[in-house]
Amino acid sequence: MENVMSKPGVPFAGIVGQDAVKKLLTQALNSRQFSHAYLFEGPPGLGKETMAREFAAAIFCSHEKPPCHTCKSCRQVMAGSHPEFRWILPENPEKDTSLSVETIRGLIKDIYLKPYESDWKIYVIPQAEIMTPQAQNALLKTLEEPPDHAVIVLATSRPETLLPTVLSRCQTAVFRPVGKQEMEAWLQNRYQIDSHQAVKLAAFANGTPARAVKLRESESFQELRRQLLQLTDTLAAGNISPLLETGEFLAREKSQALEVLAMWQEWVRDLQVLTLKGETALLINQDQEERLRQQVQQLAAQASSQASPRESFQASGQRHDQPVILHLSQGLSNALLLLEQARDDLENHGNLAYVTEVLLLNLLDSFKRPTAAPAVQWLTPLGR
Repeated sequence: MENVMSKPGVPFAGIVGQDAVKKLLTQALNSRQFSHAYLFEGPPGLGKETMAREFAAAIFCSHEKPPCHTCKSCRQVMAGSHPEFRWILPENPEKDTSLSVETIRGLIKDIYLKPYESDWKIYVIPQAEIMTPQAQNALLKTLEEPPDHAVIVLATSRPETLLPTVLSRCQTAVFRPVGKQEMEAWLQNRYQIDSHQAVKLAAFANGTPARAVKLRESESFQELRRQLLQLTDTLAAGNISPLLETGEFLAREKSQALEVLAMWQEWVRDLQVLTLKGETALLINQDQEERLRQQVQQLAAQASSQASPRESFQASGQRHDQPVILHLSQGLSNALLLLEQARDDLENHGNLAYVTEVLLLNLLDSFKRPTAAPAVQWLTPLGR
């Protein structure tokens, strides 16, 4: 999320949310007392890398109130060309899935050389979770005995993958999802869009600014959503053949499939809201309320064939039997688990066509046998 509007002399002004992180880093800038290692942790898309770059610019900036975004140092940091600023990536970022010990040894060799254009040298590892255990152990000694001129920023969405000894040497800054109203205001101010569009984007972004920006700029988003809605209609109808045919678009591209699965999780979450609460104000897909209600009725009809109704229960504006509601709710919970497992499998290099086909079949089954937990092996061979 590099496209931010910054204000000269106001650190991190263009980054939405993250007030606690901003306060921590601003205090360090004001005192010029920096930790030698920071851990930026939080879900993807919240601005960890942007914050790291802004932090570096403010440290290097020669103006009294940094960052100015106009001096040589600021411009070099933003362009990635500052001689004392390193962005640590795998040797082949397009192919390598890990950060090797050799790359970290290169960092270590460089970090002990004194800076010649600044008082500081700053290193950012934007995907710290991909460091191998050997790489982490190699970095550990430097974290324990860093040179006075060094600042290292580890950014990760998976801090549990880092060694406890590495974590203990870092000052932690936790990035959290942005509140809906704050996101709406930021979108309107940053992109000059109307309130209706801002509300819609903020709802779909689910607290993630990078996703809101991506959805705004994506020409394919509306088409993907249209195909997903058609797929959810087919699933609610409970027929296998048209379901597999309608779902073929999922197997075209991994990044597209991951985006659809994220939207689908939000859709199932809305179905669960209507099933248990019936409160439309809590819906993410508020423009599709009628469709959601219709699908709740269709899925409830499927669940009713598995339940033995005894008592009445009010949900989503209709009267259903309590066992039916419980079966449907369990089926929706299973569906959320299946969608999450599919996303994890794709991110771990599972075969796209296989994962999506198995997902569709298991989703259909989750409503026919809602009391059964999802039972599917997701970590499939790459060549399948």
